[in-house]
Amino acid sequence: MHGSISFVLFVLIAISLQSQVRTSPVLLWSNVDLPETSIPLGTISPLDLISNYVCKLSNEKIQLHIVAVDDLNNEDIHRSLNDKKSILADIKKTNNKLRYYPNVNDDIYRTFTLLPQSNNMKCAHIHFQIASSQTVQTLHDAMHKIQETITETETNTDNAVLIALVEHPTSEGRSSRKRRETVAAQKNNIVISTNGTCMFYAKNLTWYGGSATPGVAQEYDLDYSTTTCVPNANATTGNITSVNLNLVWVNQKTPTDIIHMTLTASLLGRYWYLTNTTVNGSEYRYFAYGMHSRMDTPPKYSYVCTTTTFTRYDSTGKYGAYHTNNKFSIKHFQFQPFYANASQFGPPNYCTSFFTSGIWMGITSSLLCLGILLFGIYRMMTIKSNDRYDDPKSKPLVIKAQE
Repeated sequence: MHGSISFVLFVLIAISLQSQVRTSPVLLWSNVDLPETSIPLGTISPLDLISNYVCKLSNEKIQLHIVAVDDLNNEDIHRSLNDKKSILADIKKTNNKLRYYPNVNDDIYRTFTLLPQSNNMKCAHIHFQIASSQTVQTLHDAMHKIQETITETETNTDNAVLIALVEHPTSEGRSSRKRRETVAAQKNNIVISTNGTCMFYAKNLTWYGGSATPGVAQEYDLDYSTTTCVPNANATTGNITSVNLNLVWVNQKTPTDIIHMTLTASLLGRYWYLTNTTVNGSEYRYFAYGMHSRMDTPPKYSYVCTTTTFTRYDSTGKYGAYHTNNKFSIKHFQFQPFYANASQFGPPNYCTSFFTSGIWMGITSSLLCLGILLFGIYRMMTIKSNDRYDDPKSKPLVIKAQE
């Protein structure tokens, strides 16, 4: 019985995973009041976004500015919203005209570009005109473009303006996701050890601790010519027990700004762990789900994450301390220190778990309601009627009360 239930659950989970539609976040800003609505937690289609939100505007003519970002994700937006130094936080603080939609189908870019030719009846009263359409590589660059457009809009209040920040469906982004799903790799963009057992891939690094302009987000590219992955073998058995991944990141705008990073992974029992991370001689720790994580991964698997965040850690003192203002993130992180074959990564171990906080909240609430319902049914089933009743023709029933 238990085996059949497990099999049915496995089939349902597999079907749900296959039917998942990839989504991307959307940010809208307008100099006119967008409708105040609750943010939908589920996936919404581009048609619903346009019909139920954009077309609610009463203006007859709207100038549309599209800013597309390669590989835009919710992690970057949340990080920028919480960072007090980011432009997005300033826009949110000084304007209440910013709207955020986290889960929109990934064809939203095409929907916005075709909006002037749309025959949507809910938008029949609006004439859309694409004033500009730009594609940038990072969210930081997109925020600068949006800020420039907002500044121009403030000087010209005659026209209604709508700015849409969406993900650009580039082939590069799709190939990077496909590479991780099919565990294939391109050698020219992969760090591979001399024996081929260690492999690493990353798109870029964003850090606020750069020496060129401290406090400002800086983009760094990996220098493949000086980056190495060095396995450490046990002197007695000859087996590889740990790996030192020596990464060299170079600021393309300021070539003298160089970051030297070392990731140490150790094979302990059934998993390999990230045991140490040093950047320019200082210790950092990897954070996932808001807590310290060691990337627990089976030996023949690779650890994969869209955005990995490392925070400065000071071990001095009784308990140590984290410096949340000193951190960096690596985009499209994939690391396999053991049992690689120099041509393909092993099966991926994603940093996002299947059971998210929302799923746990739903399960807990459902179990609580189910428990209340079952308790009520149980109490109703235990109700018993009186086994004796008054008969008008017989002696009255007298119940003596005890003092």
